[in-house]
Amino acid sequence: MAADQDRYFDARVSLFKVNDGSQLRDISPYVVELKGLPGQYKVNDGTTFGSVGERPAPSIFVVHFTVELLFNMITSVGTWTALNTMFSAKALRAFEYYPAGSTVGNAKMSGSAYLPIFELGGKAGDIVLMHAEFHTDDGITIGTA
Repeated sequence: MAADQDRYFDARVSLFKVNDGSQLRDISPYVVELKGLPGQYKVNDGTTFGSVGERPAPSIFVVHFTVELLFNMITSVGTWTALNTMFSAKALRAFEYYPAGSTVGNAKMSGSAYLPIFELGGKAGDIVLMHAEFHTDDGITIGTA
């Protein structure tokens, strides 16, 4: 069973960084959930006369991912500070995601993205949450830390 523990990672070790306009900021301590990476690509229909079945033709990458975060306003590293500047500027900014932590050799996904959907929400007696949907520009880079 010990060998299985080496193959799986608890999301608590994941890291997510986003450029706030001046530098990459680690906002991992506030991330509740990240979904959608590495993403998907468009598949065109390449089926022609004489084909006996569907003929998929891989095309461009279409990568949108979402991040659910705790809202906070810490000036230098807060989620509001980092993401509101990106949203307000309608700016393309760099991001990095390390699903298994940033130890050398671990998976790393990075690229540049816009933040067209940025929403706050909360209810009485609960924590204020933020929802951010990132749309990447020209796919992502998949590599290692």
